[in-house]
Amino acid sequence: MKTQKNLSVTKPIDILYLILLATFPIALIVGNFIINFYILLFSISFLVNFEENKVIFKDKFFYLIIFFFISLLVNLFFSSNPENSFPRILKMIFVIFFIFEIKRLIQRHELGYMQNVYKSWFLIFLILSVDVIFELSFGSNLIGNTSYMHNRIASFFGDELVAGAFYHGFVLFFLCYLVSICSKDYIIIFSIILVLVLSFLIGERSNFIKLFISISIFFSLIIKINYKLKLLTVATVIIILIFTLNFSEKGYKNKYFDQMKIITTSNGYSKFIKQSQYGAHRDTSMKIFKENIFFGVGVKNFRHESGKKKYENNEFLQTNKRQSTHPHQIHHEFLSETGLFGYFSFLIFILSSIFLGLKNYLKEKNIYQLSGIIFVITSVLPILPSGSFLSTFTSGIFWLNFSIMISYVKVKS
Repeated sequence: MKTQKNLSVTKPIDILYLILLATFPIALIVGNFIINFYILLFSISFLVNFEENKVIFKDKFFYLIIFFFISLLVNLFFSSNPENSFPRILKMIFVIFFIFEIKRLIQRHELGYMQNVYKSWFLIFLILSVDVIFELSFGSNLIGNTSYMHNRIASFFGDELVAGAFYHGFVLFFLCYLVSICSKDYIIIFSIILVLVLSFLIGERSNFIKLFISISIFFSLIIKINYKLKLLTVATVIIILIFTLNFSEKGYKNKYFDQMKIITTSNGYSKFIKQSQYGAHRDTSMKIFKENIFFGVGVKNFRHESGKKKYENNEFLQTNKRQSTHPHQIHHEFLSETGLFGYFSFLIFILSSIFLGLKNYLKEKNIYQLSGIIFVITSVLPILPSGSFLSTFTSGIFWLNFSIMISYVKVKS
């Protein structure tokens, strides 16, 4: 009881960091500099509160992420361009501080101020949804941003067309808070239908599929309505999407159906891959992996290696576009840049973390933790395209969700 009493005391500086946590989605919208600045501030707070944070040395998640970090350090010695890899690997130290400072804040303020943090995320997500609707209706968003692609939504992100990734990253927190404040089934169902349709209309296929899977899992586990109403909800979503495919003037039918229907033919997936730019990226990543099978070419070096003439493959229609900052698929990224050593280290880290998170959820039934778990799982699905795992924006969303996943696992002090 004495320990619990001490944890209930609110440090004045904690209020500042809870505000920073509440506004972290805004940092993701503003850009990389602000994201990194937030991570730095949380790192400083971790060190300032190190006496309290010493509990990490009894935390299984801490050793898992240290194991992953050490694997990246080992990879650095085999990198084809260590100067390019080093800053991104060094940043992981600050990410670790960021994760465990969030865990400290959540465990200290779980029953109090954290509800205001989730309320803030709910409102930011709601504002972004209104902005997406506005852009769909008028061609530009509330501050005048216009997408350079006719079937993609820019929203507040401008030229960075990542609204779908942001939507995927925060949709379950939005639904968690909605469920906590609203007992009306029709409002919850309407909100689920709306966010699914908006994600579809944002125009990011991969993030829509991940969001659809995420909501489907959440819907089946958390929303307590009869199965007939659930089936009606699914049918409503399908009807709306079919209507959009057939009657929209923004090219959704071409994006979601015409470009994908080749998959339904004989050897369709292979044909699709050979015609797409993603296919060229993946073919290149596998060739890089085969030439550097144990340790890859080093973190952040796909961008330099992929342009080499030896990776050209005329079986792929867009082989001339194979060079990119990353292979657009997390498993191909780790295989090509870190080889078998780094890839299996990553799998051990991520799968063990998910297992421990699920084990705790089955005992505690915290829906915010479940949201983090579902996001982490859908983020590492194979085949589906993804952002670069260690890039600032993608990792910012991932590590925030990872933090929520592990923060409800108590450690005995």
